[in-house]
Amino acid sequence: MNPRGIVLARRREALLRRSTLLRRRMRHDAMALQPALVWMDRVHDGVMWLRNNPLVALAGGLGLAVSRPQRWLGLGMRAWSMWQTFKRVRAATTSSNPRRRVR
Repeated sequence: MNPRGIVLARRREALLRRSTLLRRRMRHDAMALQPALVWMDRVHDGVMWLRNNPLVALAGGLGLAVSRPQRWLGLGMRAWSMWQTFKRVRAATTSSNPRRRVR
């Protein structure tokens, strides 16, 4: 093989190694996005289900309109505060550092 061919073959091998390395880095970096993408898939599936079953959404909206919206808002706020309390208690009990402050 001529010298130019050898240089090109070495260059090709170096580029292939670099390409493999960059693919691995990209795959590793994309793993950080995995939880967000899972939630986006769930939301998308929910929206598609509602598109295919519009009567469910209509019945839910009608049920909220007929009942008192303030009561549902109060129940939602209560459920949210209970969830936040649960998260704090769980974080405090599973913490490896007993002096860790929970905000």
